[in-house]
Amino acid sequence: MNDKAITVRTRATERQLALLFASKTPFSAHLTKWSDPLLPDKYDHNCFSFGSTPPGIAEIEAAKEFQLSHGRRFLKLEGDVPLPEKAGMEESVTLTMVLCGGCDGWNTNPAVTVRKPALPALEALEVRAFGESWGADFCRRNIRRLYDKLDYHGAYLGDTLAGACYSFRFDTCTCIDGLVVDAAFRKQYVATTLLQAVVSAHPDDLVFLHAAAHDTPKTMYEKLGFRATDTLYEYLRTDL
Repeated sequence: MNDKAITVRTRATERQLALLFASKTPFSAHLTKWSDPLLPDKYDHNCFSFGSTPPGIAEIEAAKEFQLSHGRRFLKLEGDVPLPEKAGMEESVTLTMVLCGGCDGWNTNPAVTVRKPALPALEALEVRAFGESWGADFCRRNIRRLYDKLDYHGAYLGDTLAGACYSFRFDTCTCIDGLVVDAAFRKQYVATTLLQAVVSAHPDDLVFLHAAAHDTPKTMYEKLGFRATDTLYEYLRTDL
């Protein structure tokens, strides 16, 4: 299967995943608005998307005014191509990475057991990992929003939740995301054990995940056999 065909399938899965939480409506000539009324302060659920033609400055300003009129002091845009005019927004690049091959040869931790994590333990893990950056209240509300709609996988060492991720399956595609490992359990193959458990559960699926183009996890995924097949350009301002 070539990259174009793979991208059609992964994007269809991503679209179904997004629609679990947010509705989309046309906003302007080149922008589509996504809105999540239950979690209005989450960037990814309340962003503006565009395709192969980027929006102009007037459209970006209109999106900013819309956010302000709804009490949101952030603006996130995401699209298929870079923005020529960033309008004060910070750019990041996210890769869709597809698994090419199996997972039998991965280094894993036999002491780790994988099962669905209880919600309180998952909330505590997210707060430890991201509370300082995002705030404990947001971390808890975010997990509660996602918990019942996604398949969560927890990596346990004894009775302690050492790491977690979630998966979403659509039309023989499995998307893995939200991977987090507690700082106290890093470099113990917790992440690879989690990933192997999800991949093994769907051996015939097209399996993919997301990684920042210039972050450390991308290198780990490449070593496991994941290959970048698609690119998303993201732009964020949080100081409107």
